[in-house]
Amino acid sequence: MTASASFLDRYVRVWNEPDPAARRAAVAELWTPDGLHYTQTRVFRGTDALDARTTEAYDQFVGGSGLLFRHRDNLVAHHDAAVFNWEMTPGSSHDVLAVGFDFVLLDEAGRIRVDYQFNEPPAPVAELDELAGRLLALAKEPDEELRGKQTAALYSPHARLVDAAAERDVPSALAAAPAGEVRRLRGHASAQHDAVRYGWELTPADGGPAVTGVDFLIRGEDGLFTAHYRFTI
Repeated sequence: MTASASFLDRYVRVWNEPDPAARRAAVAELWTPDGLHYTQTRVFRGTDALDARTTEAYDQFVGGSGLLFRHRDNLVAHHDAAVFNWEMTPGSSHDVLAVGFDFVLLDEAGRIRVDYQFNEPPAPVAELDELAGRLLALAKEPDEELRGKQTAALYSPHARLVDAAAERDVPSALAAAPAGEVRRLRGHASAQHDAVRYGWELTPADGGPAVTGVDFLIRGEDGLFTAHYRFTI
């Protein structure tokens, strides 16, 4: 299910809610009972852990320091996934103290199954940028056999690439890229747990205006990517 228009309001409300009972109820409404929330170094699963996580953030930043979480109204969603930015400000001030990026996977009822939270901007990591470059270059490889070998080195055999238009197996999605289309890394790639994300800029084959977006990939236990989500932003 695609995220609803009210999703961002409900998401930031959880982190700003002063009443413990209301906050827990909002957590239970927003996430599935066994929902996951990842930060760069921590993992929270289930309502009790998510309630503790949001309470900790509230006590530290909102109740304890007078700060406020708000979204940037830039939700991009398709299929069962969505991406968006949030920011932390001193109360009603427009000064921004911190910015975050979230990628979420939703169930059929629109509740969060998995939530990956990143801080912005990504710190430069040469190894991750090189990986992102390899992933972006796959669609430009004209030799079908070589492209297949390179794809197999990065993706599991049943990996899917999901964008706003369709959900396809990765080889078919790469082969469908228009000749002359160039997609380059924008900014830096970042990673946490089993996930990698990076921004990109696309120069269309027809010479039209550049398009920007973000890719989010999830690895399996063997280190190969099992899912690749692409968003135009």
